[in-house]
Amino acid sequence: MRPGEGLDAIFKPRSVAVIGASPKPRSIGNVIIENLLYSYKGRVYPVNPKYDEIMGLKTYPSILDVPETPDLAVVTIRAERAVKAVEEAGRKGVRAVIVVAGGFAEAGPEGAKLERELVSIVREYGMRLVGPNCIGVYDAESGVDTFFLPRDRMRRPPKGPIAVVSQSGAFLSTFMDFIATENVGVTRAINFGNKADVDEIDVLAYFSKDKNIKTIMMYLEDVKPGKGQLFMKELLEAREKHGIHTVILKGGRTSTGARAAKSHTAALAGDYQVFSSAIRQAGAVEVYNVYEFVDAANALAKLGPARGNRVIVITNAGGPGVLSSDLLSQAGLELPSIPEDVKRVLREMFPPRVALGNPIDLTGDASDDDYARVLDVLGEKGDIADMFFVIALMQPPTLSKEIYKIIYNYYKKYNKNIISIIGGSADGDYARLKLNSLGLPGYPLPSRGVSGARALYLAGKPVCKKEWEPVDEWKVCEDTIKMDEYEALNTARKAGINVPNYCKAETLDEAVSCFSRLNKPVVAKILSPGVIHKSDIGGVILGIDTLDKLKAAFSKLERLGSYYGFTGVLLMEQVSGSVEVFIGARKDPVFGPIVLFGGGGISVELYRDVAIRVAPINMCEATSMIDDTKIGAMLSGYRGTLASREPVIDMLIKISDIIVNNNDIAEIDLNPVIVQGDLAYAVDIRINTCKNG
Repeated sequence: MRPGEGLDAIFKPRSVAVIGASPKPRSIGNVIIENLLYSYKGRVYPVNPKYDEIMGLKTYPSILDVPETPDLAVVTIRAERAVKAVEEAGRKGVRAVIVVAGGFAEAGPEGAKLERELVSIVREYGMRLVGPNCIGVYDAESGVDTFFLPRDRMRRPPKGPIAVVSQSGAFLSTFMDFIATENVGVTRAINFGNKADVDEIDVLAYFSKDKNIKTIMMYLEDVKPGKGQLFMKELLEAREKHGIHTVILKGGRTSTGARAAKSHTAALAGDYQVFSSAIRQAGAVEVYNVYEFVDAANALAKLGPARGNRVIVITNAGGPGVLSSDLLSQAGLELPSIPEDVKRVLREMFPPRVALGNPIDLTGDASDDDYARVLDVLGEKGDIADMFFVIALMQPPTLSKEIYKIIYNYYKKYNKNIISIIGGSADGDYARLKLNSLGLPGYPLPSRGVSGARALYLAGKPVCKKEWEPVDEWKVCEDTIKMDEYEALNTARKAGINVPNYCKAETLDEAVSCFSRLNKPVVAKILSPGVIHKSDIGGVILGIDTLDKLKAAFSKLERLGSYYGFTGVLLMEQVSGSVEVFIGARKDPVFGPIVLFGGGGISVELYRDVAIRVAPINMCEATSMIDDTKIGAMLSGYRGTLASREPVIDMLIKISDIIVNNNDIAEIDLNPVIVQGDLAYAVDIRINTCKNG
């Protein structure tokens, strides 16, 4: 099936059967029936052979006895019986099933076997499956609500422009309750648990085509192995084709969290740094805690992305203004100076105690009208900022709860992004919630407003146009073998990688012959299958410019070889330059071929100043990798450095091509790559190939 196909039967069914429906108060089947009767606009069919009637509805012993074919069946019985129930639903012609029960892959080998049976059945009958081990779906438009949580225990948010996707049912239920208190609107929500069939790719594709959805929130613990590129494609299409931005919170970012995620959902947690880089490459906004999650989505759903990162702060309290300035700067946002002509106008309006820098501090006795006058002056000025950050603390009696009207009227008049921090007393709560209900984001604290502003900025940053056909299969090798460096150099040179002149010598006579053909000085390196880091054992000797030095170097490396294995000596023209960088590539189990860039030598491991992109990459993506690192500044003339980025960009693209087009190459390291002026040389190359390839 194509991504998203068949999901209408889940979110917009004409009728729903609840298999395992129950009259027992607060049981799973009872709560699901209760929630459907509360909100669902279609027909509901309880299925349970023990009862004739549940909550006033005729009840059927089997789904095969239901008088019509329901679009959706919600299966609430335990795992062993659920498989048979799904098979009967398939025979009935049901288009989709939600399996609530746990006890499948997350429970061990026997559960995994049951899950495979479940998947086989839904494939046979062409059904879509949500779960197992899930709470299912919520749709504010159709009224479908399979969350087996009573409304007095989990509040439902108002209808709004956000869709929520969660791999964890407990997280989703807690989060839905939280955003209901924040008055943030949700159109749809889904928890797909073990995602044996319907997954994040399906949901992205389906939600992206819904004109009522402006922002998609995703809590994920993993992406299925081999599905990373398809996930990126849907993220990019949601943003570029449909104008929908995705906010992602990743569970399992640390090794400890990854182990917990795996035991909880049978997920294979991938390398977090690769995941983070890939979703940013695809234009998603990543957040790191629950507050950032809701605050970023709230801003994006209501305002849309910002054109840039310039923010003007307006406050009635100095401390929160200073704190906000720090937080905004740390988030990558800029606080520009207020233009002099604007300051002149404002000086005529306000007493000297009002600070007219950025922040503009109206001081503690500011009134609603003061905010209106400042916003009007700034609005009339035009393009002096990309966002306005308004802090209105309600403790001073000069402000009223009607301040929300000033902010809303400004937005309607000038159509400029405005983030509001309104706190203090019931009046502050009233004004903030009124703003949210009118379609503007309001926050109780500066830090939460900064999360919203950061999301607007990141969502507005252009992404590199990527024209590539995602693949879902590639070779990931668990066992690899290190290619001889001489052969690695030959492979790299054939692919167009620039390397210094080199030759291989197995005997001293061959070394002397090699030496005569190379420009001096040269470097001698031990060739040994047992050595990974040659420098660590003294296996690299620099500055060889005479035959005597060559003979001494060969003798030393030959002796080392008696311990580690010896296949010869590699002689290479010694290259010096002003900048050393690292370029690498490997195959990731989730996202496939990836390319890495960072500082050269041991600094790549010490400082982890590394940028990652999913391959193949183009010039735009190669350039952005350099821009994302601190070492990248050294390739742009930092402090007079004579090193160009162009040869590095070229080498990144060529390494990308190598890892994409060679199935048996598992990993490539060029470290260091020495950059001198407009030239770059890979002076040390390591290639690992699949052992059984």
